[in-house]
Amino acid sequence: MDLTIHVQDATEDFAREVLAMFAGAEGVTVATQEAPDTVWTADRAYRLLRHTNTRVQLFMSQLVQGDGWLDAYAYREKWGQNSLRGPSAALTKAIKRGAKEGWWSPDIPNPVRPTTPDPQKGWSKTAGYYLDEEHLPAFRAAWERRVYENDGRGPRLIEDIDDDQDDLGDKA
Repeated sequence: MDLTIHVQDATEDFAREVLAMFAGAEGVTVATQEAPDTVWTADRAYRLLRHTNTRVQLFMSQLVQGDGWLDAYAYREKWGQNSLRGPSAALTKAIKRGAKEGWWSPDIPNPVRPTTPDPQKGWSKTAGYYLDEEHLPAFRAAWERRVYENDGRGPRLIEDIDDDQDDLGDKA
């Protein structure tokens, strides 16, 4: 008989206790606990970029160019007030789709975080987005690879993309 117990989203102490309950049973072999692989590598970041639309790629290029920071006010000024409607949701969907395809763990974090509005002022548009510092090197390498594989014809930075908003696509 083969029995597999998968302990997910639990503390290490709880997982150890569960494994210890079965460790003493006759004929039972306890395998080690595997931690989910939640690291964004350059290959994973590249695959994510390749499976997103132009709006997300523009969004991510600005984060890479800004060393992990996207100023939402400047972005909206250049690309329109609705330009940030969609990219973060489409990015989240692409991450979930990649997990479903087995390209990375379902536990992999979204590398992008919005700033939070000031609670004193109530609702407001986000002031910007962060690409977490730990993920920046992987996404920078992925972006450079994307440009290289396009023989330099792909957009290198946000300024290289035509100002025509129709070029951004309409898929979220």
